[in-house]
Amino acid sequence: MDIGVITNPNSRKNRNRPDRAERLQQIVGARGEVRQTKSLDSIKPVLREFLRKKARFWVADGGDGALHWMVRMGMEVLQEDEFVGQSLRLPLTMPTKGGTIDFVANNVGIEGNAESLLTTLRQSLERGSAIEETEVDSMVVDGIQVQDGQEHEFRTYGFASAAGGIGQRFYAKYYADPDPNPRTILKVVANTLVSMPVSMSFLHKLPLGQLTTYARDMFSPTRCVVTLDGMRLPGDEFTGVHIASMSINLGNILRFFGKADRPGLMNAIVGTPTPWGVVRNLPRMARGDEMVGPDILDRPCRELTMEATGDELLAPIIDGEYYRNVKKMTFRVGPRVRIPKVVAPAQS
Repeated sequence: MDIGVITNPNSRKNRNRPDRAERLQQIVGARGEVRQTKSLDSIKPVLREFLRKKARFWVADGGDGALHWMVRMGMEVLQEDEFVGQSLRLPLTMPTKGGTIDFVANNVGIEGNAESLLTTLRQSLERGSAIEETEVDSMVVDGIQVQDGQEHEFRTYGFASAAGGIGQRFYAKYYADPDPNPRTILKVVANTLVSMPVSMSFLHKLPLGQLTTYARDMFSPTRCVVTLDGMRLPGDEFTGVHIASMSINLGNILRFFGKADRPGLMNAIVGTPTPWGVVRNLPRMARGDEMVGPDILDRPCRELTMEATGDELLAPIIDGEYYRNVKKMTFRVGPRVRIPKVVAPAQS
């Protein structure tokens, strides 16, 4: 078996496509298997089976979040007794641009939807054509999560995290939209700008609907301590704590983390800028330039640790996936992940 595909029938985009798995199985044919994973617990057994059948390509029918769980669960399976002595690597893993942002696929140059990408991959294998692949740095994240009053250690992997402050608040509003898409990015930015004169002044006491709270929510700091490459940053409240192992492009509107494209380094954007300091950086965000300001650090790094200090625990977003009730987490440069660079022909 060459291709192993996982698809989540409960995802937002697949709920109205009950024949999704059958359709994708028709595309990969005898070259692969398509398996439905209805919950996170169902992913590992499928990946074990893919490893036993020596599938060379793991494909996530989805975007950044789907790839995130495939990589995390795959890394955990590789460390199980059955496989740990076999010197196995994570197979080539590929998202299929089925998400709302798809920054991983965009970063490595994957083009097309799931159907066209799988068709191209299968046809390339049938012809014996070389399939271009690229390697990207991941982040390994070790954390402590609080569940039912008990602390539990966890490890995950990812490529970008809005760990606290404005980035985390942005994603909360973005994913609250019933149909998040690039237009939603503009809507969140516009609502923030429009509400700032009211929300960030004495006028916030007036009964003016979301104008009184929207920007205030967006710029609400995260209470935590942050250590960057062994140096504790001053303060215990941060307007933003963000880190990535690759550059990201949010819908061709905002671009960040350009320094992460240097192998072996992550890019941290951390600080306590004022709301107007963030707004002044919007043109730089649109161009993908370095963030500037006396209260902003935008620099390459190898390790970042943050720990909650107030009553509110952390709720970082990693690759579009929420991790709630987190007390502490440390980001380090993780293993390099191989991704097949499949480009489907343009649809007429």
